[in-house]
Amino acid sequence: VNCSGQGHREVPLPLPKNTSILLLSTNHLASVSTASFQHLPELIDLDLSYNGLSALQTGTPMPLLQELILSHNALELLPSLQGLPALTHLALAHNNITQLAPGHFRDVKLLKELNLRGNRLRTLPEEIFEGLAKLQDLDLSDNTLEELPQGLLAGLELETLRLSGNQLRTLPSGFFPEEHMFAYVFLAGNPWRCDCDLAYLQGWISDNEFSV
Repeated sequence: VNCSGQGHREVPLPLPKNTSILLLSTNHLASVSTASFQHLPELIDLDLSYNGLSALQTGTPMPLLQELILSHNALELLPSLQGLPALTHLALAHNNITQLAPGHFRDVKLLKELNLRGNRLRTLPEEIFEGLAKLQDLDLSDNTLEELPQGLLAGLELETLRLSGNQLRTLPSGFFPEEHMFAYVFLAGNPWRCDCDLAYLQGWISDNEFSV
């Protein structure tokens, strides 16, 4: 069901009960609750991008939801992800998120793609992605990241990592998991500081230049 660009200020009712994909982008939904979708038991994909959304209440479970698009909104805090156990794709690009709390992703263990591009993150807790063993694509580009903890990627089996367009000057030794093969790693657009602290990254790039 495509309800994009219709000027909605609330989730429209009624909608077909068998709706599995709902597009609500480019409306005026300043605040949304998952309770608004309880009449849609088969909902799998939900697009809430370009709404000026400042709050998403997720207290009511959506057990089948796999894709949630919240990009290009006004979120300052990452919504709680409890009640979304089937989520595999989460897009939060171009919001105003400044920090992430440890354990915030522990309830979405099936997550494969996480897009945090274009927020205001300056650093991340070391254990923020703990438990996301299925995560394949992580986009942290175009934030204001100045440093990253050594164990940030521990336990991950990423295929693609995007760190472009931040304020990174170096990466700690051992940052990339040993013997892990990435398909793509994007590092451009950072003010890398060319001194001895960069030796680890230089060596890693030399060994993995096919994917960087």
